[in-house]
Amino acid sequence: MRQKACLVLAIWLCPLPAAAQKIPAERQFERQIQRQIQRQIQRQIQRQIQRRVSVTWQRQELGQALERLSVTQQISVWLDRRVDPQQLVDLQFSDMPLYQGIEKLATQHQLGVSQLGPVIYVGPRQSAQELDALSQQARRMLTHVPTSQRRRWLEAEACGWPRLGEPRRILVEWFTSAKISLHGDESIPHDLWQARHWPPLSLVDRVVLVLVGFDLTCQISRDGKSCEVVPIRRPLVMDGRKLSLVPVPTPRRNRSGQQAFTLKLQNQPVGRVLDQIAKQLNLEVVWDKELLAARPMVRGFLVSCDLQNVDSDKLLESILQPADLRCWSEGNRLKIEASRVK
Repeated sequence: MRQKACLVLAIWLCPLPAAAQKIPAERQFERQIQRQIQRQIQRQIQRQIQRRVSVTWQRQELGQALERLSVTQQISVWLDRRVDPQQLVDLQFSDMPLYQGIEKLATQHQLGVSQLGPVIYVGPRQSAQELDALSQQARRMLTHVPTSQRRRWLEAEACGWPRLGEPRRILVEWFTSAKISLHGDESIPHDLWQARHWPPLSLVDRVVLVLVGFDLTCQISRDGKSCEVVPIRRPLVMDGRKLSLVPVPTPRRNRSGQQAFTLKLQNQPVGRVLDQIAKQLNLEVVWDKELLAARPMVRGFLVSCDLQNVDSDKLLESILQPADLRCWSEGNRLKIEASRVK
């Protein structure tokens, strides 16, 4: 039995026709109001996940701990189906930002945490690192979909299912309601979930969040009228302002025999960037406790860079310096601490 809960909201844009001026004007006004509401919701969510909380869990089941945290803090948590919700938690933290506390819990159980809009996802580290890329990948498929059809994918809608709900049947019902044909759903293994009610959530992100737990994703047709369930194709690359880290073999290896890397990103949380880099280098990121106590929001510090064919030392230095951080390695661990002038 798996426990999950999530909340995702999305907006849609449509062109303004030349004719029928009154109706398009009304729609444009509605879209402006919708965007304002969503910006308010997003700001509220950010306040919630940065709210400082104190928690003590002793021999508490992981699923129950996250469920209670979700209810008491009024946030949406998605626990990946591949994670055993009955494993026991022994953890205490005091006056810590909520998101950082969830990260601490996840690290204790060798899990990852990612935020997709208002959703806090807890699951395997690789899936947590890829979640945003999967969402952006699916949304890019909607770029040329007709406006009326794109709305079916992006408009938020409340949903839920009863006890012993089957994920395959849940997806079929969602797509039937949206009048979109679903293919390849036979590849979704049988599973049973507890009853759940979700607040308004876009279809595209609902699908991504459900399928990631099966290591699957969606392939949307060019007209947006059908969707195929397919395996996740790796490596995933995020472009534009998103994270894009690709190892590039150098024509000549440097003296240390290291690979060269290309990294271009803008305004990305340094914690997320370091997780991706560490994965490429087969390292585990370990944050200095004194640093986290003094700067509890440091992992959310936004960094930007445009690097071409640099070694791992230069790569890490370029990411850490803007955040006033430095690192050093110990075995397969990458330790992060505050910069100190000696």
